[in-house]
Order: sequence, then structure tokens, then C-alpha cells
Amino acid sequence: MPEEKSQFIKDLLKKKSDGQDTDKEPFTSERQLTAQALNLHLQKRTGLHSEGFGWSHYARYKWTDEGTHERLAILFGGAGAVEIEGHNLGLIVEDIRQGKLNGIEEMITADVQLKRANGHKGAIISSVKMYPDFDELFKEIKGDDHEPGFAGKVRGR
Repeated sequence: MPEEKSQFIKDLLKKKSDGQDTDKEPFTSERQLTAQALNLHLQKRTGLHSEGFGWSHYARYKWTDEGTHERLAILFGGAGAVEIEGHNLGLIVEDIRQGKLNGIEEMITADVQLKRANGHKGAIISSVKMYPDFDELFKEIKGDDHEPGFAGKVRGR
């Protein structure tokens, strides 16, 4: 005997076939609504440089208005720091407070100017700086004291 569909399923299928409710956001599960970001992923405007900081090392932040732009500094204990400059950074601060911030992408200058001119309501990231410099830190940990570009050359000879 074929299974009968409930009235709810019938109504849902009818709405889909009629083209109703197709422009709404898809449903999200409860886990996604309460999940916390584990890392802060930072990407420079070129797309060729990205770094990550673990939220487990998060210590504190400072959000200031510098007049022409806002500055948000985030400290990650002894692991480093991030300095973000831009506009409407209060939205990022709110994501930090709620534990939801997982990525920041530095915008190219043309996009920053265009969004500011159009009164963009979202966060506008004009600059992202990470401290200490990853390459210097990696070099120190690795114990590598030679300069790049000297492949095959033996020093001291």
C-alpha cells in the first residue's frame, strides 16, 4: 500500500511548484546558529597572503574612532595581534562579542571608495595588519638565518 503524504508535505510541495517562497534564505540548523568561530582568518587584498589566529588565544580588543577612519586592534595573548582599519567596524565588534567572527578580507581601494560613496551599511575594511610578521616569526622558530634567493650558494666560501 503506498504511503500517504501528510498535509504539511503536500502544502510544501505545492508552494514549491507554484514558485512561492523560493526567494527566502534556506533554513539553518540549530548547530549552525550556536556554533562559535574557532579561528580568525585574515586575507590581504591581493588574495595571495592570508593568515589565521586561534580564538583560543584571544585576550581583548580595542575599537577607536580616529576621525577619518576607525581602528580595531585585537590581541591574541602571546600569539600576536591584528590591526584593522576601515569604517562601520562596530559590526565586526558585535561578531567578536557573539563569538561569530571567522574571517576578515581587506578590500581594494576602489571598492572602499565606492562603498563609502554609496553609503554602504556593512563593515568596510581598508587595511589589515598582522603582528608579529609571519615570515620573521617562522624564520625565528625554524632557526633559518639565510636570506631568500640564495639557493645553492654556500655562505662563508
